[in-house]
Amino acid sequence: MTKFLVGLCAIGMLQLGLAPDVLAGPQQERMKTCNKDAKAKALKGDARKAFMKSCLSTRKPDQASAKPTAAKP
Repeated sequence: MTKFLVGLCAIGMLQLGLAPDVLAGPQQERMKTCNKDAKAKALKGDARKAFMKSCLSTRKPDQASAKPTAAKP
């Protein structure tokens, strides 16, 4: 029954025109951005791999300054 409902919801979303992009998470959005940047720079081969690795591993400026805080008793 659950599989049927999930399938029904998926069909409904497709009919409404909701693309999977709407459901994409932050990592997928970062991947798209990095791919666009690499394409704009015309990177290929090892240069592209290195760029993608650094692009995908970097944090956003607001996350870089935020340090995890431990709960103090």
